[in-house]
Amino acid sequence: MNRTIALLKKELLEQWRTNKILILVLGFLFSGLQGPVVTKLLPELIKNSSSSMQGIVITVPEQTALDAILSYVAQMSVFPSLILILVVMGTLAGERERGTQVFVLTKPVTRSQFILAKYLAFWGIVVGAIILTAAASAYYTLLLFSSSFNFGTFLVLNLGVISYSSYILALVVLCSSLFKTGVAAGGVSFVSFLAIDNLVKFIPGWTKIFPQAIFNTGTSRQVMTGATGPGELAIPVLVGLAMAALLLAIACITYEKREM
Repeated sequence: MNRTIALLKKELLEQWRTNKILILVLGFLFSGLQGPVVTKLLPELIKNSSSSMQGIVITVPEQTALDAILSYVAQMSVFPSLILILVVMGTLAGERERGTQVFVLTKPVTRSQFILAKYLAFWGIVVGAIILTAAASAYYTLLLFSSSFNFGTFLVLNLGVISYSSYILALVVLCSSLFKTGVAAGGVSFVSFLAIDNLVKFIPGWTKIFPQAIFNTGTSRQVMTGATGPGELAIPVLVGLAMAALLLAIACITYEKREM
C-alpha cells in the first residue's frame, strides 16, 4: 500500500509539472460551459442568421435551464474524451519509449502497481475536473436562466459522465500498455473509442445498458423531468465501471507478461 501511495504521489507530481492537470481541467471546463452559454445565445444566433434569408422565419422556443443541462451533458460526450486520449496516450508508451519506466520497475514495484498508480492518478484528476465543470455549469445555468433544475438528478447524470470517462481512461491506458509509442497508442485508442461508440448505437437495446446511455438526450430529459427515476441510469453507470475494471485488468495482465 505504501508503494502504491508513493507511486500515486509521483504520478500526480509529474502530471502537475507537465501541465496535464491544467489541460484536462481546462478541456473539461471548456466543453461543459458551452452547454449553458450556447443554449442562452442560441435564439439570438438563429435570429441573426435567419434575418438574411428572405421569406424564411425560424422560430426557436424559449430556452430553459433544462435545455442548458441537456446541452451540458451532450457537450461532455466527445471533446472531453478526445482530450483524455491526447493527454493520457503516452502515459505508458511514452515512458517505455524514453526508457524511464525501466528505472521505476527496478525498484520493489510490480508492473500492475505501476499501471494502477497511473490510472488512479488520472482518474482522480478527471473526477475532480468533472466535479468542477458540473459546479461551474450549474452556477452559470442558474445565472443565465430564470428557471431552475433538479440538483439530485443532475448529480446522477454526472455520475454517468464519471462512469463513461472511467471507461475511456481505462481504454487509453490499455492501449498505451500495448504499444511502444504514444502516437500508436493514441491512434488505436481513438479508433477503438469510435468503433465501440458506433457499435453500441447500431445494436438495438445496447444504448440503454452501456455508459453511452447518459448522452442520449431522450433518456437525460426523462430523468431530469422525472418521467423516469434516476435508477434508469444505474445499469449504464455500473456497466461503465465494470468495463473500466475489465480493461484495466487486461492492461495489468498483458503488461506483466510483455518484455520491456
